[in-house]
Amino acid sequence: MFPAEHDRVTYRDGREDLHRGRIEEVRDPGPHAVYRIRNERTNELQIITQEQIEGEPEPPGA
Repeated sequence: MFPAEHDRVTYRDGREDLHRGRIEEVRDPGPHAVYRIRNERTNELQIITQEQIEGEPEPPGA
């Protein structure tokens, strides 16, 4: 299952730790998708790819 807008995900961004955030935008949905994510801890916007997402997305409200 591919994450959709507003899903919460755990992802890697090149730093050592895993991060959590909410997807604000999905471009090119599918296996080569690019996501704009708002980091929950720092509130920064990050652009990541499908390969950087760890595990299954959590639906909104989870």
